[in-house]
Amino acid sequence: MAEGRREAPPQVSELIAALATPPGGALGVVRLSGEGALAAAMTFLEPKSVPERRPVLRDVLDGGSLLDLAVVTCWPEGRSYTGEEIVEISAHGSPYVLGRILELCLAAGARQARPGEFTQRAYLQGKLDLDQAEAVCDLILSQTRLAHRSAVARLEGGLSKSTARLRGLLVGALASLEASLDHPGEEAPPRPEEELREACREAGLLLEAAGRGRILSAGARVVIVGRPNAGKSSLLNALAGQERAIVSEEPGTTRDAVSEPCDLGGLKGLLIDTAGLREEAGAGPVEREGMRRTRTQLESADLVLLVVDRSAPLASQAALFPLLNKKPAVVALNKCDLPSAFPAAELRRAAGNLPVAEVSAARRAGLDRLCEAARSALLPASVPCELSVSVRHAAALGACLRELEAARLRPEPELAAEHLRRALAALDAVCGLSVPDDVLAQVFARFCVGK
Repeated sequence: MAEGRREAPPQVSELIAALATPPGGALGVVRLSGEGALAAAMTFLEPKSVPERRPVLRDVLDGGSLLDLAVVTCWPEGRSYTGEEIVEISAHGSPYVLGRILELCLAAGARQARPGEFTQRAYLQGKLDLDQAEAVCDLILSQTRLAHRSAVARLEGGLSKSTARLRGLLVGALASLEASLDHPGEEAPPRPEEELREACREAGLLLEAAGRGRILSAGARVVIVGRPNAGKSSLLNALAGQERAIVSEEPGTTRDAVSEPCDLGGLKGLLIDTAGLREEAGAGPVEREGMRRTRTQLESADLVLLVVDRSAPLASQAALFPLLNKKPAVVALNKCDLPSAFPAAELRRAAGNLPVAEVSAARRAGLDRLCEAARSALLPASVPCELSVSVRHAAALGACLRELEAARLRPEPELAAEHLRRALAALDAVCGLSVPDDVLAQVFARFCVGK
């Protein structure tokens, strides 16, 4: 958990209440947090006692009449999720019942909680740092195995530990520089070049994870390219698990991009099927426009799946490889159920270091290997999942790295020390040791009410 306790505004102990579960379930939970949470619940519960940290069955009374039987749990201040006194009332999932329980809480002095306010209070009370709080939201929103794994790793403090290591390097380097400033008449200690170099390396590694975080949360744009009739549309249908794109033996069937979400073996992806690429000399105006749009899609791709037709001469497809333009890419060697029209060595020369996965889109064969190759290209093993950082993190880490590099270039200890102070301020924004109120508001606005 996070160390320390943030300076909380006076209204942090104000009693709040909200429905903590989505509507439509068999059960629902109404949560109270703040000073007097148990006293407020006792105004409509019977018997009027609830032990700490032990669920008990209680009657919920509405104007003296039984509204429902509920399981009630109370956590004391300092030993709860928010750090405040919390009462959770687990009742039957009737919208009327849950709505009335919430109204009874409000009538007892609570106010409706804002989105993310329970987690915000956990952050303000030092129960979570800011990245762990954001990880709670990412965990709730995770749709795939890898997104879930990343959120759990961050919730356990993975990114926080990495930034703490970097902060230790910065503090040590700054202390060395300031020692020379505090004692100008004495022999100056050696300039902390090693600490600065290692800090730049650590900050750079964290920044490398920015793309990973975006891909895990928003998904990867996977653009499928190849010559006409290479099997691009068949591959999209196979990966998507449905007949989304029209498949025909007639070349040039796909004229505009067709997109479909999919799960690339634990990674959220958006597959984009494109018009086939070939020499424009024999193409009509509509096909040429389709090829132009394919090149536009390539520019915004996170990953390119280059479909190579195993049953066609490679010489007619080799011109596609330079179009990748150093984008992360995987070669999908399609129609592996048919005889090959070229030797494997010829493909290895054309593909270079690109991974190659043999598939048969028509027979749905080899898809697991293709998905594994795609994940490896998008999420390098050198960047562990706990270092998946958000856009907000990336902006702060980028500012930190710029100040670190400026400090290394400054021979004057006064100026180098000032750049290190700015680097520390930028780094402290990642886990919320120092962050403006408007940034906090943006972070917790992503949450739903009750979390």
